[in-house]
Amino acid sequence: MDSNTTSSDSTQLRKNISLRVVDMFRWSLPLILILLAIAYGVLLVGLLPQALETYALETSEELIRRAFIGGVVVFALLFLTGGGYILRSVRRQERRKRLSIDMRIRQEQQVRSQIEHDYDRLLKSHRVTGKPNRAILEETLATVDTSQNPYTLCMVRLCRFNEIEQALGYRAAEDLLKSYLRQLNRYLKRIAGARLVIINGYGLASVDTTNHAFALYRETHTDHVQDLLGEIRVWLADNFREGRFSFSWGPSLGVAHAPEHGADAAGILSSAGVASLNTGQLLTVYDPAIAEWQYRQQVLMLDVEDGLATNAMWLEYQPKVCIRDSRVRSVEALIRWRHPEFGAVAPDQWIPLAEQVGVIHPVTLWVIERACSEHRHLVSRYGTDLSVAVNISAVDLMHSGFEDEISGIVARHGMKTGDLILEITETAMMTDPEISGSVIHALSRRGFRIAMDDFGTGHSSLGTLASFDLDELKIDRSFLKDILAHPTRQRIFRAALELGEALDLDVVVEGVEDKAVVCWLQQFPGLFGQGYYWGRPEPASP
Repeated sequence: MDSNTTSSDSTQLRKNISLRVVDMFRWSLPLILILLAIAYGVLLVGLLPQALETYALETSEELIRRAFIGGVVVFALLFLTGGGYILRSVRRQERRKRLSIDMRIRQEQQVRSQIEHDYDRLLKSHRVTGKPNRAILEETLATVDTSQNPYTLCMVRLCRFNEIEQALGYRAAEDLLKSYLRQLNRYLKRIAGARLVIINGYGLASVDTTNHAFALYRETHTDHVQDLLGEIRVWLADNFREGRFSFSWGPSLGVAHAPEHGADAAGILSSAGVASLNTGQLLTVYDPAIAEWQYRQQVLMLDVEDGLATNAMWLEYQPKVCIRDSRVRSVEALIRWRHPEFGAVAPDQWIPLAEQVGVIHPVTLWVIERACSEHRHLVSRYGTDLSVAVNISAVDLMHSGFEDEISGIVARHGMKTGDLILEITETAMMTDPEISGSVIHALSRRGFRIAMDDFGTGHSSLGTLASFDLDELKIDRSFLKDILAHPTRQRIFRAALELGEALDLDVVVEGVEDKAVVCWLQQFPGLFGQGYYWGRPEPASP
């Protein structure tokens, strides 16, 4: 406790004592008055003989003198007794008050000390796990001279934490996580020993609830502690067991070496984090090429909205034709993107990631809006009764109010719902067949045509396929590979066509590129085709 605090407490103590004395005198005033009244009464009795003499009444001088002295003595005794009692009471109250203040000061000091301890713990520990946080991890690693003591930093990403949290609730998931990290902390200290970098007393730190890191000293720059990492990998691969639970956290271990993979602790930590993003295998050592690819993906996702707003994205259309007469019956809208940093970006390089991170729905609505606005240009090129096909993702099917959104767009451009074909991949439909079937049924009732795209690449059963309200079946281009030279492939292709006919669907075969295949396909009446043979994708207007 500093001098300012002590001075303040002393001043407050004096004020409290003064107030207490005033309160004591206020409380004792009636008693004082009573005592004074008695004393004055006795004094008056002592003066009574003198008064009688004054009025010529007989009395003796000795009686007067003794009475006067007795009254004075009694008055003095009563006054002193009352005053002493009051002073003793004040002193007792003062001692009690001082003890109370001392106790309160000690309590305040204890509370202040506890607050300072808790504040220090919060600054250094992760809120959920209680392990050292990222700041303390970086601070610890910054003290290591990597030229003399190179180390390997490992990032453990628990990929299933959010899934487990949703299944069990956040409290249960956090309790299980703390138990898991305690086990991991003990294991690392036991197996690594002196090679483990101790972080504020622990063997690992928590960057967040999903990512946790530990570091291992290396004896030389070429010593990558592979054997030790191999043992840790086996431990991580094993199921976590706690009570009645036995499950895997889905760990991914990212490894970065200092000083090779970063200029400082933050850089090494970032490199290990990048390596841990590779969920295809349990252990991944940082590779600059991986980091460059991930940087590209992150930038693309950040720039999606800007690309839509600045016309860096546009649509091109590829015709779908009747193979018998080559007449165009519909066109498929295909999105294109020229990024200011990466140039032309193919759809398969960013659309799957956009679906994963949840930014695909605005893209879908933009595509439908643009396709409907350009429909009249397409009609003037290809003729009336032309339909436009757009691709729909599984995310779109799960989006509440999707039917109303696209119905509003079609109506705003004066089109009929039947002029729009919604192409949904077989995989997207099978993500959640029940919800997909419900939404597809609602869209079909509104008049939209529904096509199953990339048929043959997913895992739909015939029963599930028959349950969807479909109008068109698009056979994947893989069915045409070497089809002219392989009778088995031809039989498989015929079976797919017969399935489409059995379900009363228009059948479109994708990826038709040469005349020989077209000639072979012309044997099938009513079949439609799409591919470079009839034309590459082009903008709606030159």
